[in-house]
Amino acid sequence: MKLKTAAAISALMSLIIAAPAFASPDVYVVNFHHAKDAKSQQMSAQLPSILQMAQVEAEEVLIDTTNAAKWEKAAHDAFNRDLVPVFNKWVGLPGFAAVVDAQSKDVIGCLTPAAEASVLARELRNMASKAKGRAFASAASATSATQCPDTFNVMPAR
Repeated sequence: MKLKTAAAISALMSLIIAAPAFASPDVYVVNFHHAKDAKSQQMSAQLPSILQMAQVEAEEVLIDTTNAAKWEKAAHDAFNRDLVPVFNKWVGLPGFAAVVDAQSKDVIGCLTPAAEASVLARELRNMASKAKGRAFASAASATSATQCPDTFNVMPAR
């Protein structure tokens, strides 16, 4: 009986340790990345600081298309968070992060490495407030640092 109890406790602890930092984030920050892309490297380097400065309940979801194994893991991560439409829209286009409302799964905006981390943190905080139903508009919302790129993957016409 002790062996079963020890196994159950071990399994439970692995689930707790593997849980994301925020069990219920307000937003997902979907980081579209490829190791050989300069903008991806810059965005991935800035993102931890941006998330820390923004002080919002956000979970980063890495969509890494550097190789087949990372692409497959990214697809599973998107599926597990119900972000497949966002994944499908931009997979293969690296160098930016889409900010997605965790409840509605709507894309609120995007972050690009075209601005300083402090500016992007402020914009992320503003986007997260929209996810909570407290709409906030700023003049920076129309800049190249926060605009989402055009859809990268389009379904073929039948």
